[in-house]
Amino acid sequence: MIAIRDRNLVRIGANQISAAQLFELLQAGSEHWDPSVSGLFLKARQLASNAVSENSETSLVVSALLFHPCQALASGELRAGHWTSDSLLKTGTYDWLEENFGEEVAETIRLQPYAKRFLATVVPRYFSKLDSECQQCVFLEGGFMTSFETTAFSEHRCHFNSMKIARWLDQGVNRCLEVPEMDFFKPFVERALYSIHGGVARSA
Repeated sequence: MIAIRDRNLVRIGANQISAAQLFELLQAGSEHWDPSVSGLFLKARQLASNAVSENSETSLVVSALLFHPCQALASGELRAGHWTSDSLLKTGTYDWLEENFGEEVAETIRLQPYAKRFLATVVPRYFSKLDSECQQCVFLEGGFMTSFETTAFSEHRCHFNSMKIARWLDQGVNRCLEVPEMDFFKPFVERALYSIHGGVARSA
């Protein structure tokens, strides 16, 4: 079943951030001495480049950019690691995403594990083409969906964008796609922050 967000969880990382503060973290992560950390931010640029190449709306570009490093950005601690649907809530990362970028970005990221389960359930060829590690991840997240779960997921307003991210992740690195530096994505992030906070752009 698609998990219901527990609003009683501690909001550890939930606070507003300015575009300048966010980009300081994004740049620091990209230039980090630890390749496991800098690699996380390279993946962020690669994933967001897919969204840009398909002329996606701002919210999807930002969702793709923040997908990999969202937990590190929310905590302000540049550490490598992969979040889970459970840790997204327990660490306050979901609240941070929702407060700064809106429910559409937060939900698009949160639903991604469900998107993989949905695709694996309704598109048999999708599951068969996944490598063994990705197939195992599908089962760790709950396995194939029931008919009730597939209906619930397909009716969610962010399901389409979450499936796009899932497919881009499965495609891996597109070596034919130009991956710009982090500065390229600054206008997308600024627009996202601007639209959520009443038309007031927080640059500092």
